Amino acid sequence: MSTMDIASAELRRRPNWLTRIWKTRPPLVIGLCISWLVLIVLAAIFAEFIAPYGYAEQSLLKRLKPPSFLDGLPEYFLGTDNLGRDVLSRVIYAMRTSILIALMGTVIGATVGTLLGIVAAHFRGWVDDFIMMLVDFQASIPFLIVALAVLAFFGNNFVLLVVLIGLFGWDGYARIARGLVLSTNGQGYAFAIRTLGVHPAKVYWRHVLPNMMGIIMVQVTLNFPEIILLETSLSFLGLGVQPPGTSLGLLLGEGRNYLATAWWIGIPAGVVIFLTTLAISLLGDWLRDKLDPNLQGKV
Repeated sequence: MSTMDIASAELRRRPNWLTRIWKTRPPLVIGLCISWLVLIVLAAIFAEFIAPYGYAEQSLLKRLKPPSFLDGLPEYFLGTDNLGRDVLSRVIYAMRTSILIALMGTVIGATVGTLLGIVAAHFRGWVDDFIMMLVDFQASIPFLIVALAVLAFFGNNFVLLVVLIGLFGWDGYARIARGLVLSTNGQGYAFAIRTLGVHPAKVYWRHVLPNMMGIIMVQVTLNFPEIILLETSLSFLGLGVQPPGTSLGLLLGEGRNYLATAWWIGIPAGVVIFLTTLAISLLGDWLRDKLDPNLQGKV
């Protein structure tokens, strides 16, 4: 083995700083993640009271002013964009829009996927085969390209955008729900309840669904960052939220032409996207480790 191979193997064995913090101080990391998410949610809910200006309020005489901490105007903490709009206010309102779209899309995807998974496990036969065929088809197509084509053909529409984002990732929920229902149906208590003549819908609602909610919630936390990035990508490409509205992806798209001269237009939105997706991903990994009995004592 060459010296280069030995060095590469040593670097792979050596954990990075984030891994070391995660393994040695998980409560600290989870606390920081939860604090950031709470801050984001509160800022999105109370945007009208927190934002110093309206997201569309313009002042062309103050366009492209740097942040106040870089000798800019003191009333604009993160500076202004090419139309003189306050960047901080636009970021706050953009968080509301992006989180709202991602949340509605996640609810749609989780609901549709879970229901289809339960239906597939209950009826089996050709119904199961058909739903699993749809799941395989969904997993095999490049969803971003499909979403771009649909939005380009039908035009920009908020409802259509939310529905498209909601259809992203439903196949994961369907697989999980189907597997959990099949596992539950094979247990003694489920068979005993059915022999008592209880309606199947009531069995699933009162006994099966509550037992799978923990796993579904873990899947939600793991899928939520991907939905945020999907909405961000669509808005960045100009097929998501449209002006005069605002979203994190739209702010990134508006700031890409000013990275060399006015980086503060797009960089704050990128930082918010990075920190939010990282926090949700770490929280999802932590929940998965806590709820998975095979990983107990290994984290």
